[in-house]
Amino acid sequence: MIDVEKSNMQHETNARRNRRRKRGLSLYVLAVLVLALGTIITLSLTVFFNIKTIRVTGCAEYNAEDIVKASGIEIGDNLVRLNRKYTEQRALDSLILVESVKVHKQFPNTVEIEVQKCTPAYNVSYEFGTLIVSEHGRILESSMDPAPGLVHIVGYDPKVDTPGKQIEAKEERMDKVFGAFRDLIYEGSLGVPIVEVDMSDFNDIMVDFDNRIKFDMGNWSEITYKISFAEQIIASQPADKEGYLIMIGRNQCSFRNKADYEASRKRAEQGLPEEVPTETTEPMTDENGDPITDPETPEAPENMEDLGE
Repeated sequence: MIDVEKSNMQHETNARRNRRRKRGLSLYVLAVLVLALGTIITLSLTVFFNIKTIRVTGCAEYNAEDIVKASGIEIGDNLVRLNRKYTEQRALDSLILVESVKVHKQFPNTVEIEVQKCTPAYNVSYEFGTLIVSEHGRILESSMDPAPGLVHIVGYDPKVDTPGKQIEAKEERMDKVFGAFRDLIYEGSLGVPIVEVDMSDFNDIMVDFDNRIKFDMGNWSEITYKISFAEQIIASQPADKEGYLIMIGRNQCSFRNKADYEASRKRAEQGLPEEVPTETTEPMTDENGDPITDPETPEAPENMEDLGE
């Protein structure tokens, strides 16, 4: 009986000793792993992955040296520690004629700076002259004279006019209207080019197509649908036809020649009754030539309560 008890006690003692050894070994292995990981991280941030090559790709108005300098990246900088977002924004702030900057890390020791140049697209008239603005809304230049060949934007009141900044209006709805037209023009799907947008009156926006037909599209709701509507009607007319299109309701336009329309506007400004000229009213039609009374995919209307007058 005594021998059995001694055997059990020795067994329990050996078991506890083995458990302590295993715990000690586990802690030792963990410590070694932490030390090794710390060493690897330290070496990665100091010795390994240091930049040896900086490559500039894309098309821009600046030489590669200027782009690298604007980014702040230098040979010998650590690739792991490089903050891409900060570097991209730093370069973008310095390079006015660049639309976008993307920094790509290529381990073990190369950085690629990809740049996209700005394409001038709009003359935005404002109280101090004209802002030359890129396709994506970046201010390129503040000038007294508009640049030739760009879409003219009238009635936009910018909050900032600093070259290199993104254009922004004092009123949110100005940005919504300008943004809608920028999307339409940038997509390149317009059959008849837009050369001017006058948003001076949000209830009476005027769009000039091809310097020959001005579209009185009414208020700023459903811009995409209205422009598509006008494009369809203009495309069905002779290529040399000039005058004014006036939006009537949601699916009809009337066409008036220039003299009649301007005389009508003048009489309205003077408070005189309108002399209705001869006009042609054309409904928007589908592929079969049937009038469209309920367009399938118009742009969602803006909040009509914000239209002002």
